[in-house]
Amino acid sequence: MGSTQLFSFLLTVISGTVFPGHIVCAFPGSETSYIQAVLPYFEDGLYSLMSAADTLLASTDLQQGIKNVRQHLEASQKSMSKAEESSLAQVKSVNGNMETLLHTINSLNDEQKALQARDEGLKVQLSGQQGQESIVKQHLEAAKADLKNADNDLERAIQAWHAAEEQKKVGIGLIFIPIVGPITGGVKIALANAAIEDAINRANEAKRLKQIHQAAVDKFESELRSYRESIRSTEQTISDNTEHIQFLQEELNSERELYQKLSKFLIPLRKSTSFLSTLAGKTSAASISIEFSGLLGVLDEIAVSVRPLVKSSAVYSLLIADNLPTVIRKLTEANIRLKKAAAG
Repeated sequence: MGSTQLFSFLLTVISGTVFPGHIVCAFPGSETSYIQAVLPYFEDGLYSLMSAADTLLASTDLQQGIKNVRQHLEASQKSMSKAEESSLAQVKSVNGNMETLLHTINSLNDEQKALQARDEGLKVQLSGQQGQESIVKQHLEAAKADLKNADNDLERAIQAWHAAEEQKKVGIGLIFIPIVGPITGGVKIALANAAIEDAINRANEAKRLKQIHQAAVDKFESELRSYRESIRSTEQTISDNTEHIQFLQEELNSERELYQKLSKFLIPLRKSTSFLSTLAGKTSAASISIEFSGLLGVLDEIAVSVRPLVKSSAVYSLLIADNLPTVIRKLTEANIRLKKAAAG
């Protein structure tokens, strides 16, 4: 599999879709997906807690109110447990995303090293071929010069042959052939024929050498074009990989940041589920008050940890701005009442 094919395959594994010059986000809307999967359960749990607090605050008979509040606490615990379960699944998913991104980045970095080594090797080979091409071109130019000289000799020999024919016709016994010098009598045509034959042989040899050197030059030029194209293609792939690695690294950094946010929120969410499980089994004002005190602290932790997740969400920012503070306030008031009842 070629480097470009390998890269396309890796991107397909991660993102599923590749647009020219861009990669579709490998894990679109991770934070949004988390909010949609987890916070509705969490919000339901808060509403059940608010109902529990309202029931305790509105009860004229506190002991009866404590009995009535258990179903709200159980509902809250059930919703919070779903939120915890969904949150854990989302955290695992983000962790899987990070592992995939890291594996892909490492694979691309390995490919980059191989491509860079190939690029250097091609440049060395190109340099060597260019040196050899220069020598062959010099031979070609020499062969062209030899061919030109041979063609000129042939032309002069032919002209001399025609002159000898004319001399023969008019009976002149002495002529001058440029190639062989002055000739006389009956040998002039024979010498002219020999000069032509010699010139033809030298011209044919010059043509043969020119063709050999021209073929060698053409071969070198073809190889040079191939090297240059390979270098261009390799360097383009290196450039594309560099851009994609940077993109994926940014994705990985975003996933790490999200993972930290989600993990931070998961810790107090688990604590709240634990407190609610315990609360649902309590029957006295004193025991419920103790668990509420711990739950109030956890809800404060949740307020701190969930804020970074919902700050950009117009809908769920109300969790921090309105719902959660209201629940904490009402639970605090209910807890004060429970403590007074337990003390009395």
